[in-house]
Amino acid sequence: MKAVLLTVCLLGLGCLVFVAPSQADPGRGAVILCYIWAHNPSPTIGVPYTPSSTYSYNEQTRAAGNSVTKIALVTYSVTCRGVGGGSTVSGGSWGSGGHVQVSAYGSGNPNQCHVGGWGTGGSDFTASVYCFDPNGRPADSRFDLLFLW
Repeated sequence: MKAVLLTVCLLGLGCLVFVAPSQADPGRGAVILCYIWAHNPSPTIGVPYTPSSTYSYNEQTRAAGNSVTKIALVTYSVTCRGVGGGSTVSGGSWGSGGHVQVSAYGSGNPNQCHVGGWGTGGSDFTASVYCFDPNGRPADSRFDLLFLW
């Protein structure tokens, strides 16, 4: 299958080329598999919590399939059950991959959060998230995370 390209040129300012995300791999389209709002910046270390169901989603198990665990100061582990690249994903096995975005959340929250890494080779999506204050020091923080394919 050939990718459909859309080219937009703006009067000497350059050209942009767009390709539909679903054309990136003909076997799967761009799908939001999981998003969470990690609303508790300082949960008990090692005890997973389920993020707010109002602002969380999981393509396989809805919000109930998502969890956040603080594993150390400023280090969080996120799990979205059933949306990894393994054979439990509807339609067969996708393998590893995907795209993850994370950002600190909250009015007046100057912190920054980033993804340390993620895994999708099994049946679940997992990611590590690290947060820092504006001076680069470790800091607990609320954050949003989005995982899509």
